[in-house]
Amino acid sequence: MPFQVVIAGAGPAGALSAFLLAAARPDWRILLIDAEPLPKHRPCGEYLSPGAVGVLARAGLASAVMATGAQSLAGVAISGACGGMDVAFAPVLGRAPCHAHGLGIRRERFDAVLQDAAALRVALRRATRITRAAYLDRRWRLTIDHAGALEDLEADLLIGADGRHSRIRHWAGLDAPSGRKRFALVCRATGIRHGDRVAMHLGPLGQVGVCPLGSGEVNLNLLLAPASTPLLRMRRPETLMRAALSATPTLAGSARRAVLGPVLATGSLAQSSHGVIADGLCLVGDAAGFCDPFSGEGLTLALRGAELLAQSFAEASGHPPVAQLQCYATAYARTIGRRRRFGDALQPVLARRRLSDGLAAVLGRIPLLAAWTIAEASGYRRSARPAA
Repeated sequence: MPFQVVIAGAGPAGALSAFLLAAARPDWRILLIDAEPLPKHRPCGEYLSPGAVGVLARAGLASAVMATGAQSLAGVAISGACGGMDVAFAPVLGRAPCHAHGLGIRRERFDAVLQDAAALRVALRRATRITRAAYLDRRWRLTIDHAGALEDLEADLLIGADGRHSRIRHWAGLDAPSGRKRFALVCRATGIRHGDRVAMHLGPLGQVGVCPLGSGEVNLNLLLAPASTPLLRMRRPETLMRAALSATPTLAGSARRAVLGPVLATGSLAQSSHGVIADGLCLVGDAAGFCDPFSGEGLTLALRGAELLAQSFAEASGHPPVAQLQCYATAYARTIGRRRRFGDALQPVLARRRLSDGLAAVLGRIPLLAAWTIAEASGYRRSARPAA
């Protein structure tokens, strides 16, 4: 069965790519597949910056996302042993956030909203994997496995949205080595006092992100310091998470009565790619390469990448042409590549406790520098004021 586009992976990047591509090119047959039978709780910071909310608003999906019980967030706070910063989402130096607020949202609810929206426009097959892929005569020959049933199909364009350990990226020969190895533990918790900020707390075991999710629940995301990584082999994930909470000065008091949900562990976070396009193929979201975003921008970059992809193909004539692939690669490098480079430049500092504590203290003493840092990390646009 021929398709113009097959998208592997129905997470935020893949589902929004399908939704927006179908809107831009209603004449294309698009297939969206995902290995999971249903959306589920994944290791994720569960934070949408104002930039992400802006993408959703432009897609007409912000209201549906808010209706899931998402928690509105007004800014970013970073706390270290020597001080910290608290920055509201607001215009700074002629730049403004793409939306007035960010959101904390449970990942399975977010994925469900995007997948349901995409399913109204494209074919969605869950519990499905690509088992074979070959690019011949400018078309993809694919074999998919749907609950044990094999099916052959063809596509003009294959989009890899299958995450950090992307098989599509590997098949395309775009895997690139990444020297930095970071590991994370993620869980949801209740009983932790919090405000209306997404917060980063710097401690001896690593950085602990706290993102309010609503109804008294928060997302806890422990990005282990390099020196703490060996503890993963010696301690249960829940024990390590509790140790990090109690050892982090700015969290110990508020987290004393915390009730932790299941603690999920991730493998090495940093993943690189030689590029985001190849013959008849492009990558979006974490499949295009993953860094440790300074202020938790992973979901934002995934959504923005999907938007850039759809915009690149909006004016295409006929089948997906090569020129639009290059258009996407250029837009990606200009828009997302810059933000990833900024985050990468900060990682050597954030990975060392003394340096990260010093950075937090400096940002706390110079509010304008703190606001500019969040604006740069979050991709603020040149604008008079944020959208309502």
